[in-house]
Amino acid sequence: MQSALAGELRLRGSTEQPRLSERETEILRLLAEGMSSAEIGDQLFVSVTTVKTHLRNLYEKLEVSDRAAAVAQAMRGGLLE
Repeated sequence: MQSALAGELRLRGSTEQPRLSERETEILRLLAEGMSSAEIGDQLFVSVTTVKTHLRNLYEKLEVSDRAAAVAQAMRGGLLE
């Protein structure tokens, strides 16, 4: 019973889009424009470390491991226009 329930939850979770914060969405958009972490930090008036923290959270939510995959996943999921 538990394994069936866990499988169902995984299936449901895979079809839903992750909830991104407003800042994460903004960073994702700038990432898609080809900006580096330093450029994103300058644009948003935050440190590079803060940008990298947001990127790590984005990667986790999108279940990817790098920038290109994050942008591709976001475009497939309709998170970017």
